[in-house]
Amino acid sequence: MCKKSNEEFRMDNLIKEYIEYIENKRKLSLNTVSSYRADLKKYKDYLEENNIDIKDVVETDILNYLVELEKNNTSVSTIARTTSSIKSFHDYLFFSKICAIDPAKNIKKPKIKKETVEILTEEEIEALLNFENLDSNKLKRDKAIFEVLYGTGMKVSELIDLNVEDVDFEMGSITCSSSKNKRVIPLIDVTKKYLELYVNEARENVVADGENALFVSALGHRFTRQGLWKIIKKYSKKANIDKNINPTMLRHSFAIHMINKGANIASVNKILGNTNLSSIQSYLSCIDQNMRKEMNLRHPRK
Repeated sequence: MCKKSNEEFRMDNLIKEYIEYIENKRKLSLNTVSSYRADLKKYKDYLEENNIDIKDVVETDILNYLVELEKNNTSVSTIARTTSSIKSFHDYLFFSKICAIDPAKNIKKPKIKKETVEILTEEEIEALLNFENLDSNKLKRDKAIFEVLYGTGMKVSELIDLNVEDVDFEMGSITCSSSKNKRVIPLIDVTKKYLELYVNEARENVVADGENALFVSALGHRFTRQGLWKIIKKYSKKANIDKNINPTMLRHSFAIHMINKGANIASVNKILGNTNLSSIQSYLSCIDQNMRKEMNLRHPRK
């Protein structure tokens, strides 16, 4: 929440005050000041078009705006500079005590080089998650692991750090608290179903005394990254998937499949706990590649 009157919240006035600050106090170059002014004018227009008051801006709003720039084929260098402009502006509002929070503090500038994202197809995911039976504690556990990894997009490091109390079956959510981007992720029905099956019918049969980890090894203790890696490799081989599958691939597959189904890109990034715009760029790049492939394969003029 911000602390000034509605009149003082006018973006034009705030931008003017900020520009005077970076000109007179920070002594930034004329070119930088001019670029920041232009960036913030466009940012102001976006907020007004979406009926977002500056006092109500949250991190997702800023990410949504940067995604719009990316969709409009704005260069990576321009997006990087715009990110700096917005971060500096919100930093000014916060430290000037105009606003009580800084929604841009965790947002990072995109990397200039875009990374290629490897994903599994939805058919490959189905094959990987297709367990013929769940007649043992181990199978129930492994099924739950895959459903949680793909159903939430969390990192392997986050999954192995999960404790029993991080799952709220009544609310249908799971809390990732081990990383710096703590967040609560909703559980879809199928993920909740198999996770509940594991917790109620398998974990209690194998867990060691005093162990609080959600997922435990055959010895009853918290998994290691290497142990989880072996499980993923085992089932990818069983599913006859001819790709070098790794846990990150499941995470990216979750993101791309969600976006392909119409999910908001910035919202997906929020679920993943990402604050780096380069991740969004990678997803958009992957989607663009898939679109070109679909056009080549399925266009009626082919």
